[in-house]
Amino acid sequence: MAGTEIFDDDEIRAAADVIRRRMIHRYGSHEQRGGVYRAEEFEAAAKKITGSRYALALSSGTAALITALKGVGVKPGDEVITSPFTFIATVEAIVACDAVPLFGEIDETLSLSAASAEKLITPRTRALMPVHMFGAAADMDSFTALGRKYKLPVVEDACEVVGGTYKGRALGGIGDCGAWSFDPNKTLTVGEGGMLFTDDRDIWFAMDCYHDHGHIHSKEHDRGAEGKFGFGVNFRISELQGALGVVALSKLPAALASLRAEKKKIMDAGRAAGLAPRPSHDEAGDSATHAIFMLPTASAAKKFQAAAKEAGAGCAIIGENTWHYAKHWEALAAIGEKEYFGNKTPSYAPESFAQADEKLSRATAFTLNVKMGEEEINKIVRAVEAGAKAAL
Repeated sequence: MAGTEIFDDDEIRAAADVIRRRMIHRYGSHEQRGGVYRAEEFEAAAKKITGSRYALALSSGTAALITALKGVGVKPGDEVITSPFTFIATVEAIVACDAVPLFGEIDETLSLSAASAEKLITPRTRALMPVHMFGAAADMDSFTALGRKYKLPVVEDACEVVGGTYKGRALGGIGDCGAWSFDPNKTLTVGEGGMLFTDDRDIWFAMDCYHDHGHIHSKEHDRGAEGKFGFGVNFRISELQGALGVVALSKLPAALASLRAEKKKIMDAGRAAGLAPRPSHDEAGDSATHAIFMLPTASAAKKFQAAAKEAGAGCAIIGENTWHYAKHWEALAAIGEKEYFGNKTPSYAPESFAQADEKLSRATAFTLNVKMGEEEINKIVRAVEAGAKAAL
């Protein structure tokens, strides 16, 4: 799902326009830029998709997650509850705020279980962070209810599912705050980039200031004459990324349609062969970047994987995925079971992930791209059929 596969002359024209105008910085130079603000156009296009009141473009999905947590008030020593099945940036964002990550259990959809998250809530809990992974939504009705019950902000990590929906609402635009990513491996890319959404002006203002050295942005003042809200960082996006983002979002409907058609053919073949698809909280809203089948046992998943590879299309077993499963992150050992701002952190030992292991060791995944030829799709279909024959 590398986003550059759908690059064409539209991106070249968009980038060339920014370069010709020599207006790379997204802020300031108001008189010289002639009213053209590409990063703002990117944000506006994203807001139309989610229906959010506010959007903020940032330099990466990781930057977006850190800024989101800062925006909702996460402070050193606070606890943030999230999923063990995610990309490490989710946890890096929590640690970057000097907060403590707590891993809940995953449900049958492989998303963070709201029931397990509730059991982890303590007086130190500051945010709930469900993650929408490999195309599919977490149970957002349950998480929004949980947030209201305990007066906790819900920060959606929707970095993996740009364009996905849950009961008709765009992922990233449902919680108190939500993040998208546009890195080179996402369905859409601007090279490196992220986007934040919220309906809360106070959260947006805190995020907007934090992501650019604490500046209070205003077109009434040029760069350098702005007020200061406090300390921040440099997570700005450039006008080049903004211009590419406008083009990228215009291609989102076609990209999703292509992915969903590919996935349907593969999943239909799997069902016909007796395989069980990963359950979903909203199948119609899946962004269709992955075709995932749940095998009855870990050993059956191994047999499926071997036979699929032999048939010409390799697949992953998610439990073995060192990028997206916290069990494999040795960096967690640095904070596990230690005093952290006056409180002891939980154990992050591999055996603490036994519940996630049981599900992820049975989950097989094929990664899909926007532009896949018929033969490539048919090769995966044949691999699925061969894998089912070997494993069931």
